[in-house]
Amino acid sequence: MIWATWRMHRSIFLVSIGVASALAIWLTITGLIEEHAWTIFVNHHCSLNYPGSSPVCSSSYSGRGLFSSINSALCNALPVVLGLVLGAPLVAGEIQGNTNRLAWTQTITRTRWVITKIGVGALVTAGIMGAMAPLIWWWTNVAERNDRILPFNFDISGFVEVSYALFAFMLGVALGAVIRRIGWTFAAGIPIFVAVRLGERDYIRPGLLPPTSVSVSAYNPGGGVDWVLNSGFLPLGDFAPPPGQTWSSNDQTIASCQGSGAEKAAHSVTYCEKALHLHYVEQIQPASHFWALQAVESAIFIAAAGVLLGLTVLAVRRWRT
Repeated sequence: MIWATWRMHRSIFLVSIGVASALAIWLTITGLIEEHAWTIFVNHHCSLNYPGSSPVCSSSYSGRGLFSSINSALCNALPVVLGLVLGAPLVAGEIQGNTNRLAWTQTITRTRWVITKIGVGALVTAGIMGAMAPLIWWWTNVAERNDRILPFNFDISGFVEVSYALFAFMLGVALGAVIRRIGWTFAAGIPIFVAVRLGERDYIRPGLLPPTSVSVSAYNPGGGVDWVLNSGFLPLGDFAPPPGQTWSSNDQTIASCQGSGAEKAAHSVTYCEKALHLHYVEQIQPASHFWALQAVESAIFIAAAGVLLGLTVLAVRRWRT
């Protein structure tokens, strides 16, 4: 059954491996270019605020960001595209072509049939994404140079992309078992995956681990390498808004204290903080939480994939032949 599954779907498996290999070569080439540009940028003491301060800096700065946006988009799209391409036709293609009936006339139960097919597909998906993850991690480091816990980099760092790909794969399989058409399965899978990913990132991930609140300088808020969730002026001694207040409740009070003149404010932020007995607080997920967040988020998406597996088996067992 395993060999038959490989033979039946080997074309799409091999094409996926080929496309991933092409992307790997592209990331390697552009990553080396980005790394060289950063080396020049740093060695000539260039500044991000004044990238054109010299011809060398100007050239280095333009080269540094040349491939970043398109490569980031490709890396973010890889798990969903790979998962759906491998998952959508796995079951939907069988019933669309009526080949499932032939399989069920053999000495194989429906449950064994679908689980074996899913197992082979999931192994290929995890293998491709697992092989790409270290390369994407390297490229993120040489091209972006930002802290990995920030959402922009977190999604394409570490091992969490493997769980995204497995979830997308099982989403494609489950939708295929219900919709039974490859094209419609793929079309429905993309917006569902995007909605789940964005919803998890924006509303669940910030609270997966207890955040930390720290008092920082209002002149340089968010100046560290941590992920800032909330920030604002709070009463001295408080590290969360008092009941009935929000993180921005005292912003207008500070603004009124500073006043406004023809050229500059009447009072500094530091003066107003002392006068009003306030301090500037940031609620953060510190950089030290990176690996723990990766593990917890991966577990969530793998668990969701497991639920989709159960729904798929149930749907296949209820098919009428």
